[in-house]
Amino acid sequence: MVEAINNDYEHSSGPVMTIAVPYARLTDATPTESNPCEITSLLPGTQLCGTIMTIDASDSIAIVNVAPGFIGNFEVRNVLTYNPGVAELTWGAINVGDPVYYDHSASMPAGVYLSTSPIGTDTVVNTLFGYIACKTSEAAALYPLGGVTASTQDCQVQQRGAGA
Repeated sequence: MVEAINNDYEHSSGPVMTIAVPYARLTDATPTESNPCEITSLLPGTQLCGTIMTIDASDSIAIVNVAPGFIGNFEVRNVLTYNPGVAELTWGAINVGDPVYYDHSASMPAGVYLSTSPIGTDTVVNTLFGYIACKTSEAAALYPLGGVTASTQDCQVQQRGAGA
């Protein structure tokens, strides 16, 4: 599956605080504009997350918005728990205010980086990316999304960002 590049109108005009990050410091070393990302660190669960604004392929640099409060549209997997080392085990409906994690589990669908599971298939803590949010009352009326079977939902997520 080819990773989707979301249009500018699918992201908020909220706060912007960008940093340049070498591809080698990203969990996904082949970044795509408008996708969520995780910047690697020494301790699991402490990584800084943000949204890729642009990429400079010639220098292997991603410009990442790490501003707290930025709201973007992202695909979110409704997995809650994993059978360690195997696959998804339980799922639940996604609702406004639910925490969303950057999930690098091998069982995640291609091009999907966020889930509602705090722990991945490798039993390592997933990094808190942000929370399910709504920019409009029309969007709020659509929740909860998904259910108790596996699904991937298009959600508005308010990123935690830097300094949170």
